[in-house]
Amino acid sequence: MSRPRLFVCNGVSLPQSDPLRAGRHVVPLATRGRKTNVNLKIENVTDAFSRQVNDRLQDLLEIATFVYVADSATERSGKWQADESQEPWERDLRFVIPVRDLDFWTKTTVSDLLSETLSFLSNDEYNFDFRPMPSRIAQQEYFDSIDDHNWPLNDVDRVILFSGGLDSLAGAVQTAGEGKNLLLVSHRPVTTQGSRQRELFTQLKAAFPQVKMVHIPVEINKNQNLKGDYFQRTRSFLFSALGAVVASTVGAGGIRFFENGVVSLNLPVAGETIGARASRTTHPISLHLFSKLFELVLGRQVAVDNPFIHLTKGEVLDKIVQCGRQHLISYTCSCAHQGYGQTRLSLHCGTCSQCIDRRFAILSRKLNEFDPERDYRTDVFCGQRGEGYQQNMAVNYVAHADALHQMTPDQIAAAYNMELSRAVRHAQRRDDEAQCLIDMYKRHAKSVCDVLEEQIKREAKQFVNGGLPVTSLLRLVTSGEHHRPSWIKFADRIGKVLQAGLPTACRKQKPKTEPDLQPICDGLLRGADEALQREYPYMQWAWGMTKPDWSSEPHRLWVELKYVRRTASAASIGEAIAADITRYGDNGQRVLFLVYDPDHLIPDDAQFKGQINREGVHTIIIR
Repeated sequence: MSRPRLFVCNGVSLPQSDPLRAGRHVVPLATRGRKTNVNLKIENVTDAFSRQVNDRLQDLLEIATFVYVADSATERSGKWQADESQEPWERDLRFVIPVRDLDFWTKTTVSDLLSETLSFLSNDEYNFDFRPMPSRIAQQEYFDSIDDHNWPLNDVDRVILFSGGLDSLAGAVQTAGEGKNLLLVSHRPVTTQGSRQRELFTQLKAAFPQVKMVHIPVEINKNQNLKGDYFQRTRSFLFSALGAVVASTVGAGGIRFFENGVVSLNLPVAGETIGARASRTTHPISLHLFSKLFELVLGRQVAVDNPFIHLTKGEVLDKIVQCGRQHLISYTCSCAHQGYGQTRLSLHCGTCSQCIDRRFAILSRKLNEFDPERDYRTDVFCGQRGEGYQQNMAVNYVAHADALHQMTPDQIAAAYNMELSRAVRHAQRRDDEAQCLIDMYKRHAKSVCDVLEEQIKREAKQFVNGGLPVTSLLRLVTSGEHHRPSWIKFADRIGKVLQAGLPTACRKQKPKTEPDLQPICDGLLRGADEALQREYPYMQWAWGMTKPDWSSEPHRLWVELKYVRRTASAASIGEAIAADITRYGDNGQRVLFLVYDPDHLIPDDAQFKGQINREGVHTIIIR
């Protein structure tokens, strides 16, 4: 069962008897004082800038910081620190935060919109209890002023959110190429990312000496003891909140993201990118909700937009090339795992979806000289990939593009009707907008398939002499792995864990009953860090309740363990499986049957599985 979290922020006093504590894991967060565990620092601003940040904007900045830190410090499944409990993927997060403008933040319209925005971004439940701030905090605590007290830019239309990746660079290059001044805001979660951003900004200024530019890096991170989840679905809320603070100060009309439409739309690009794992950072609904919230905070209209919504990653690169600034590409970093094992020579992991997408786009535009292979710790196409996430991410990325490439526009519209309808909800001409998005995906798919074909031809000799690792993207794809459903691959991985561990665990003494076998399997699966929930969820069927032995919500998969013993023959196991198929099938669930048969009581494995397996059903026999 899920164990909700309660984050008590900046020294709020909450007695042990307070009802908010009931059933929740309580985590203190503080940006100041002796127990500070959250670092918040805004660099390169003037004294005049810091004086203009009013109480409500400071509240917004702190709220966004606490949300970001709580998100990145809370695991989605598995253990919570020393706690042995498991929880489903979705999380229940509640905050108690002291604020300066209490009347504003306690308005139902404001708090509800805040919760709605964060829930859409993360697929989690967010609730807030705002309290009066016990003492005023000096503004300068967060602001690192520069010597020049004269703010150099007051005529920018949009504050540009500058991540240091390819897309935000292309946006900055395009804007500067139009002769417009740049006001860039960056979030720096790790030191290595900060140095990369600074170098990129230095090179950008040199490339456009006639354009005025200001870069405001913001360092926000948590103490190392606050471990958790690196996906950080709410980072764009923090990012846009920083932009709103700057936009309010300089009178800008709004905030601008630059991100290609393939990422923004949140179609299921890979089987490993499901639910909260799939980015909604710049989804059209996210930007709409940001705009509504910041209009309330600033008391005026605030545009939050993304001019690259109709572009593929390759077409984003075209923007850089058209301005003749492709040399800047080598200073960017797109990796999702920034700060995790990076080196000075290899800033990209090569295994995450962002690295894969970047590499395909680079090769599609023949820009390899500006993005050398040595910058990737794992070669995207030929490198050896770890089992599970790394292999699935690469294979499913290709599988998605391959499927889209073979589909007609009408088939794409039918297959992704819900996602497309949601994406164009706030567009003026919905049908035209939907068609633009479908066309973009068709161009993306063709580009990926063309690059893949070229890479297979390029590595033909390695295919022949066996030089490519069997777990490399090219070997996995050419073996047809990308045509297997992701849930089947996940099920097979579970089977491999138990096949490797159960014979050893039960060598001296076999379990007497199936309930005795279950905790052994559970321990092996936990040890392998598989994202499964034990005996969850309950469901209604006929006149009673039932539940699986394990479940994986992202894969919509339920797992049942069966133990073949002399007192429980293969025939009786088959009858029990048939009953489960009926129950789970009626509820629209896929099901994996793990059949432990240590005494080889099943005479013919193929026949046994053939009688069971069908669409949505998979069987693995373990001995």
